[in-house]
Amino acid sequence: MAVTEESAAAGYGTDAVDDPLTDFRLGRRGLAIARPGARVWAFAAYLVAAIALTLPVWASPETKWPGGPGDPMAYMEILGWFPFAISHGLNPLLDTYVNLPQGSNMMWDAAGPLATITLWPVTALFGVILSYNVAIVGALALDGWCTFLWLRRHVRHPVAAWLGGLLMVLGPYASTRAHGHVVYLLFFSVPLLLIAIERVVADPRHGHLRWGATIGTLAAVQLLCCEEIVALFVLAVGSTLVIAALLFPRAVKERIVSSVKTLAVALAVFLVISAVPLGYQFLGPGRIVGPIQAPNTFETDVVNLVVPGSGTALQPQFAAVLAGHWTGGFMEANAYIGIPLLLVSIYTVIRWRRDRWLRVVGVGTAAALVWSLGAFLHIDGITHHVLPLPGRLLSYLPVFNDVLPARFDMFMDLGLAAVVAVFVERAVLAGRWRGRLAGDAALLLVCVTLAPSLPISASVTDTPRYFLPGGDVDALPQGTVALVVPYGDGETTMDPLLWQAESGFRFRMVAGAIYTAERDGGAAFGESLWPSGTTLDCVMQLLQAGVSTGPCTADPVGAVRAELDQLGVQVILMGPMAYGTEPALQRPMEDFLSRVAGTAPRIDEGALVWPYPG
Repeated sequence: MAVTEESAAAGYGTDAVDDPLTDFRLGRRGLAIARPGARVWAFAAYLVAAIALTLPVWASPETKWPGGPGDPMAYMEILGWFPFAISHGLNPLLDTYVNLPQGSNMMWDAAGPLATITLWPVTALFGVILSYNVAIVGALALDGWCTFLWLRRHVRHPVAAWLGGLLMVLGPYASTRAHGHVVYLLFFSVPLLLIAIERVVADPRHGHLRWGATIGTLAAVQLLCCEEIVALFVLAVGSTLVIAALLFPRAVKERIVSSVKTLAVALAVFLVISAVPLGYQFLGPGRIVGPIQAPNTFETDVVNLVVPGSGTALQPQFAAVLAGHWTGGFMEANAYIGIPLLLVSIYTVIRWRRDRWLRVVGVGTAAALVWSLGAFLHIDGITHHVLPLPGRLLSYLPVFNDVLPARFDMFMDLGLAAVVAVFVERAVLAGRWRGRLAGDAALLLVCVTLAPSLPISASVTDTPRYFLPGGDVDALPQGTVALVVPYGDGETTMDPLLWQAESGFRFRMVAGAIYTAERDGGAAFGESLWPSGTTLDCVMQLLQAGVSTGPCTADPVGAVRAELDQLGVQVILMGPMAYGTEPALQRPMEDFLSRVAGTAPRIDEGALVWPYPG
């Protein structure tokens, strides 16, 4: 392929140097990162984009949040729990206010302690809902900005880098996760880790102490924001570096000693910073044994690569039908690339294939895609077991067997962001006018097909006045043990978690939809099903489902009373039934609880309250 005059002048696609990894070295293309103005306007633009994505909530940010109920409520409880526990001298890593009597080891529930502590002032002043909204917007803006900083080391034009970063704010992965998986938006450390690793790989003369400490610290920060992303990073970036080593064996040979030293320092720093949370997770109470999520469920469906999910603005009816076939649910179906971006990416990597950094990025993007497919190929919701994929190896690796393959899509989007930045700089902003015109058209198609559905619809809290600050819940002694209904047994019964946080953790709940360990060490989301769980679990869950409690016990009232007495329950509280709107589902629960308490409830500021004489 001929090298154009423009590309030669810029240093693209040439073999002017012998070392194949010098493309990673900060050279002329990285000088512009020293200009603070570009960094400031880039962050401001990402912040505006994040606010636009979540615009409806800002009319009433203390009562609304983006997306639906469910997972956001659990994270709101976590946002309140860490400050409450620390300020009251409790262990923040063991939530003893849910899932009694054992509580929940928070390191098994993607708690993100660093983010919750950072947002403590916001939570204290404005409440957990507004703090959650700030977390969403702040995470999106930081993700885009840190991606911008990484890309500015490889493209000259700030607009090219900015567009790449915008993909990490409004792209399929981020815009879908913003509906409720805020903790998986906290990946701003990843681009910074890539910068540090590239510096080490590019030049063995860089001090292994300095860069090892930097990498170890950034990895620990990521662990304290979202632990699963650390595991994803190790697999995605590690496999990319292995493939790069096979492509450039001579260069790797020259760097092996310095790289090992740097890695050793990084690992030591990481373990020192992370020793307490990791030690508590694996050696403390409530350790979960075995996989947390159902296997062969949360994987990328091949069809999703070219067919958009419901998070995109352009989703024709046939695409909505196909999306209904995919396993894992809406927020795990974020692998959409689209045909325009797929073609642009292939063209860019082939056209500038002599750019070694771009080649490695292409390899890494492909590796992330393969990892995201999981153990077996999923096509239109059907699992094909004929051809096992590398993801099957994860089931044999402790810790890594809890990684959900669909979440590798974040690294796929990072690679695509880099490819977009290169394409914009070299095809849209440079070259002859005909090439620029074609590049403009291709970029427009990419933007149109990837555009998210703006804005994300908002949910509004229906928390009874009883649980809000100044409500009658304040009459309860601090730490009162309560049976709260809906009973926390899954994603549709998370409202009590929000009520508890908004009440300032006035009461402890028998159940809460947060991961906990069963008696055999297996994972339970809230309370477990019979026969693994208690009779109380069985009775409450069947009542919520509108089913007879007969399979649980012949005497449900007596069995529930015995367990409530054992747990030290002092009050029974019931709010709106989030799992259903039919009165038939609510009346049986109310009647049963009245029989258990031995009295009818009083209606108190939108909640039903039964004093429990146990």
